[in-house]
Amino acid sequence: MWVAMAESSECNNESVLVVPSSTLLSFLEQVQQFALTAFGPSQFDPKHYVDLPLRFNLSVTLRAFQALPNTNTLSRDDFNIFLKEYFGEVGSDLVNYDPPDFSAEPEGFLPGVVNQEVRKWALEVHSLCRVLSRKVAKSVAERPEEHTLLPLPGGVIIPGSRFREVYYWDSYWIIRGLLASKMYETAKGIVNNLVSLIHKYGFVLNGARTYYTNRSQPPLLSAMVRAIYMKTGDIDLLKMAFPTLLQEHRFWTAGIHKVIVRDAHGAKHSLSRYYARWDAPRPESATTDMETAAGLTESEKKLLYREIATTAESGWDFSSRWMRDRKNLTTLHTTSIIPVDLNVFLLQMELNIEFFAKTLGESSIAKTFIQASNARHIAIETILWNDEMGQWLDYWLDPLKCEHIQVNDQHEEEIYLWDASNQNKNIFSSNFFPLWVEAFHSGSPSVCLCYLYEHAQISPSLSANLIHW
Repeated sequence: MWVAMAESSECNNESVLVVPSSTLLSFLEQVQQFALTAFGPSQFDPKHYVDLPLRFNLSVTLRAFQALPNTNTLSRDDFNIFLKEYFGEVGSDLVNYDPPDFSAEPEGFLPGVVNQEVRKWALEVHSLCRVLSRKVAKSVAERPEEHTLLPLPGGVIIPGSRFREVYYWDSYWIIRGLLASKMYETAKGIVNNLVSLIHKYGFVLNGARTYYTNRSQPPLLSAMVRAIYMKTGDIDLLKMAFPTLLQEHRFWTAGIHKVIVRDAHGAKHSLSRYYARWDAPRPESATTDMETAAGLTESEKKLLYREIATTAESGWDFSSRWMRDRKNLTTLHTTSIIPVDLNVFLLQMELNIEFFAKTLGESSIAKTFIQASNARHIAIETILWNDEMGQWLDYWLDPLKCEHIQVNDQHEEEIYLWDASNQNKNIFSSNFFPLWVEAFHSGSPSVCLCYLYEHAQISPSLSANLIHW
């Protein structure tokens, strides 16, 4: 089910679909607000309250909540009694899981590491694969209306601390670690979990919670599949993942994620952007988001909430990279930016799908993705490369520099007109992401690498601000 939302951009007149909230989530947000009033803002974690599993069905819990005195007369102790009686502990809908392929010191583990202190540290890191392993409890699938946690078919590795669920692009780094730890079956299980989300939602969610169904995260599933395949040669893994990778590619290259830019020579280029289907405070950070939006009009709040959720989709939440005023979070305009890193991830996805298609004998699909990757490579070089700086730069979309082309009776194409001044000339680590892709290992990178050699290292952002990145 989708709800239509009017788009305010002067260059985009199509409706943007918003994922509706669930009854459970709306209720937990009320509990969250109640808790903030009862306990105060000091060390308050809004995520804690939307992660609470119910002990009883929602109607029983809701009646008990409605019977509570108002916050002016309710004591902290009484509210704590209510929470303990009607909710399970946060994280209790996950159970400990012992990965079958875990070994305290895997055979052939990091053979190049001979320093004993470093090796000891590496084995401690390796041990976290077991410490952080979980399985979603059966009750989640049996009574999904009582949990914001989503059911998954296999074992999971969680980030830890307050993050007690699977996250999309975290999984890429986890899988790289699992491969170093020779835990190939666990790595395949993580891919299978993400594939199951595509089967249900059409894309990989930001994380495995109901409140993440409005957005994704950097698309690295194909990179996970390829990394595992190169270690194991598991053709069945490719066969299982291949159809869903095609589905994920469509998600990122159509609809609200697709942007067309006409260059200075009149050629059209298709690139992608982040864009969340949401226009309200994020449930897991609702109190924080409402505080950020305080003082704005209702329509301005909706636009800001969408930008906040979209920034969370980028994985860079939050960064001056997405802000018109790097010191003011309310100036987020992530939906108006063509990011370097996202398009590099998609180019790598297209190259991976081409490789998988050839491996599986799907020659027609392989040809399609050769064309797609070539087109994106040219688009990145044409729209995002800055020859003077020797870097690839994010491109800001100008709603006043666009045109509408009627393709047919049913569809109108929106085309932005390229302007060199719309490139963001601030330096971010994402400016160098194309170096990750072999297709960029000649030509432009020689200039780009000179900058990296001169500076030795680069932080995510060189802008001084109070934002995370």
